[in-house]
Amino acid sequence: MKNFAQFHTFAVLAIAVAPAIAGYRYSSLHSTPFDDEDSIEDNISLASESDEIHQNAIVTHDEKHATYSVPIYQKIGVPVPHPIPVAVPQYVKINVPQPYPVQVNVEQPIKVPVYKIVPKIIERPVPYTVEKSYPVEVEKPFPVEVLKKIEVPL
Repeated sequence: MKNFAQFHTFAVLAIAVAPAIAGYRYSSLHSTPFDDEDSIEDNISLASESDEIHQNAIVTHDEKHATYSVPIYQKIGVPVPHPIPVAVPQYVKINVPQPYPVQVNVEQPIKVPVYKIVPKIIERPVPYTVEKSYPVEVEKPFPVEVLKKIEVPL
């Protein structure tokens, strides 16, 4: 509470003295960059001036840490050109089969073996017969039974 009382008295004194300070201008024999422009005091507003509106407000917080300035640096650099990858079409060679002479003679109608399953009854000295089927090579295709009969016009 002591800090609040000190701050309050400081604010009251600052408000009372502010009009007197605002009219005072520092002068010296040496020239400064601010001589040609308006005085700094005209551009700076005191914290107490902005707090005049909130004179009766109750302050419930206290500043615990001191503020510090953070330097801000601007990154200045020269743009360096980088190589940009460009897609180059890569042709893929696909081998296409071509008729060419070979060392082995290949017969031109190539015979494809046709197999049919012939059931063979094998008798054993057991009370039942066992049927085993095995493939037998046939010279020509055999007739196949068609379940659905279609009439063919003559």
